[in-house]
Amino acid sequence: MKNNSKYIVIGGILVIVLVLIYFLNGSSASSDGDKSNQKDTTKISKPVNPAGTYLLYNLLKKYEKTTSIQTIQTTDTISLEDLLPLENFNLEPNLYVSISESFYLNGRDRNYLMDFVYEGNYAIISSQDFGTKLTQEFFGYDDITASYYYDTAIHINYLHPQFKNKTDLVILNEDINFHGRSIYKDFLFFNDWRLGNDYISISGSHEYLNCIMIPHGEGFFILHTQPGNFSNVNIARKDGKTNAENIFSHFPKNNIYWHQNFGKYSEYRGIPQPKKSKPPKKSSRSSPLQFIISQPALLAAFVLLIAGMLLYMLVFSKRRQKIIPPVESNENSSMEFMDIVSKLYFQQKQHNKLVNHMIQIYISFLRERYYINLAQKDPKIVTRIAEKSGIDEERIKNILTTFKSAKTKRFTEQELIDLHVQLEYFYKNCN
Repeated sequence: MKNNSKYIVIGGILVIVLVLIYFLNGSSASSDGDKSNQKDTTKISKPVNPAGTYLLYNLLKKYEKTTSIQTIQTTDTISLEDLLPLENFNLEPNLYVSISESFYLNGRDRNYLMDFVYEGNYAIISSQDFGTKLTQEFFGYDDITASYYYDTAIHINYLHPQFKNKTDLVILNEDINFHGRSIYKDFLFFNDWRLGNDYISISGSHEYLNCIMIPHGEGFFILHTQPGNFSNVNIARKDGKTNAENIFSHFPKNNIYWHQNFGKYSEYRGIPQPKKSKPPKKSSRSSPLQFIISQPALLAAFVLLIAGMLLYMLVFSKRRQKIIPPVESNENSSMEFMDIVSKLYFQQKQHNKLVNHMIQIYISFLRERYYINLAQKDPKIVTRIAEKSGIDEERIKNILTTFKSAKTKRFTEQELIDLHVQLEYFYKNCN
């Protein structure tokens, strides 16, 4: 009964797998007429380079408060001081813009940016990570952002009555899959309890802030934790455009210096979308498995092949030989034996027997390492041992003298300990 049940289960699984493969891979391509009638209300209008800031950059060019706009790029040899002027050239203040995943400036550029804003200019930094040095400069902490939402979109609103909407603005994740749909991500916000009191709240979601203003000298900074809010995916939508307009409305008329980022949030248009190949008007099957299933003879051969493989696995899966137990490796018990014997001698106060073992070990050590035989009578034996081992002759002479006295005297515990100390010094410090 058990064997029959096993075969039935395996056969059922095989049939289910074949049916799933057929329906998953056997769908026909739609014709042009059918495709035009398909609608997906959840699909996002996908601009070129969805995560870029091409649309925002071009909107700022036409913005009524923008007197001029230019891009700057720092390198190892070119700093912000070389590109970002403290004084304006047309009586309008300057605005520094950086939209990036991580905002890291070296010490020189960071100090210059602080002076730039202090002199009456402005800066907006939208990043998921502002860098430890900058956050320590403002708040005294290494990190001030945290993730409170993991979703495809976030609802935000503004705290000032002039910008507050009746309904929340829906901001999408800038990352989209191959279907053109927004995927899940972490939306970062400020840790409110770390901010202190020297800031002005601008916008947020459910009591969590994502945008704040920090006065500094004659100007101010705007820090924003969600750079994806300015991406093409959002600026192409009404809510995303309104969000950007509200934030940039906090600045007066200005000259924009856009810090280029050649990474995710680039202001370049990006690579154009590839041309879509026209789908076939008639049904067609391109998968080899689909073709096999479409032919009755090939399908029967395929099923027989799978069934034969399963039968082979069932018949020959049984072990033909009994399990051979693993051979346990031999254990070296000599050290355990020595430990037991030494403790036994010590407890019974048979110290001379322990000394005899020490003598034998020392003789073997000298013979194996230095090829010196203590049994031979050599008046210069101490000098030879000292030259080869690098141990002082006086120490070696004391050890050999103690060994000679073992034949005529009875060792005390203290003398045994002293001998052990001398030998340990020799073993640890010899060449």
